Amino acid sequence: MWFDLTLEAPDGSRHPARYNPHTSEAEGLPLPVEPGTFASVPRVAKDQPLGKSRAPRVLKIQLGLSCNYACSYCSQAFQIADATVSKLADVEHFLTELDGWITEAPEKIELWGGEPFLYWAKIKRLIPALSERFPAAQFLVITNGSLLDSEKLNFIARYDICVGISHDGPGQHLRGPDPLDHPEKSRWIKALLAERPGKTSFNAVLTRDHHDLQALKAWFAEKAGPDVPVGLEGVVNVYDAATAIGTGRFEPAELNSLTWSIFEALVEDPNAFGLGERVNEFYKSITRRRPIEALGQKCGMDREDTIAVDLRGNVMTCQNTGAKGAHKIGHVADFDAIALGTATHFAHRKECMSCPVVQLCKGSCMFLEGDFFAQSCANEFAFNMGIMMAAVWHLTGMVVIGIEGNGSPSS
Repeated sequence: MWFDLTLEAPDGSRHPARYNPHTSEAEGLPLPVEPGTFASVPRVAKDQPLGKSRAPRVLKIQLGLSCNYACSYCSQAFQIADATVSKLADVEHFLTELDGWITEAPEKIELWGGEPFLYWAKIKRLIPALSERFPAAQFLVITNGSLLDSEKLNFIARYDICVGISHDGPGQHLRGPDPLDHPEKSRWIKALLAERPGKTSFNAVLTRDHHDLQALKAWFAEKAGPDVPVGLEGVVNVYDAATAIGTGRFEPAELNSLTWSIFEALVEDPNAFGLGERVNEFYKSITRRRPIEALGQKCGMDREDTIAVDLRGNVMTCQNTGAKGAHKIGHVADFDAIALGTATHFAHRKECMSCPVVQLCKGSCMFLEGDFFAQSCANEFAFNMGIMMAAVWHLTGMVVIGIEGNGSPSS
């Protein structure tokens, strides 16, 4: 599907460009073309379930969904009742059974909550054993940072764990108390940032209430230092009714301001909030002519080599879902029966297949449906349009002021 872009130069003159997100062809954008070879990816659907690989590239271990915070837009809140409650003994059983279903070492092992450090006793047993078994694997923990202390920092260093600290800067009150306001907690967070540069960062979510990236940058510069790394988890998606009428419900003018906030941040700094990687991916997709058939979901959980399990061996749609409800897709003890039938690849969504930013967005959350998906889709479109506009600006020095489709999704 081709889209006609109208670009405006600094002198006010207007220029045409064209872009096809299905074939990654572009006209009027000065990029070299060196077509690559791409394999088509499976397009999961409820009637086209996907199995999982015994050689996972990414292993996500859900410790539980308990948390000491209560984010107003929490993607896990509606799943807490469906999460299993495990015991320390379950860690031993998990480790004992591991060789029965994993045939190759994962590249990355992620530990997830809730708040992972509420499960500190399990982490202390789990990571050393996994590190011994898979010495080349990279560990990752996502935390709100409120439970860090000397013991945990030493452990993080010993096992070379990457840490993402979820924090929304001026919007932190939407998550819970600000650990940076607590002298002791702030001290440990800043120590971790100082001791492990490149392997620790803040990660923020943009919401209706707080999506001004200039304000976000200024807040962290004042509170944590001008060079502190701050990335974006993205824009809020809508998983429940509270978010649908609250922080996830952008009005049209707010969606527009979200787009321009992303664009302006990337014009000022081409790698702002780590988004430079997204811009470069967009360029590479055009240079190599990446077809839409080669695109999986943005989360990667539709890949056979990415698996989310709890400590009892249950396999879930993703780490944010519980294993006692609809999102249980199998068990490692019956590995060949695992079937991801709870998700919908964006290829099965008409709105995605007729979207100019699908190569950037990659379909939002793969298990959302109905109004929740539609609202999340609008938020993701505004977010990714800002990235696309910045990519075009850095190539041409011109601003995208209009975009219009002129064909069907199959054209």
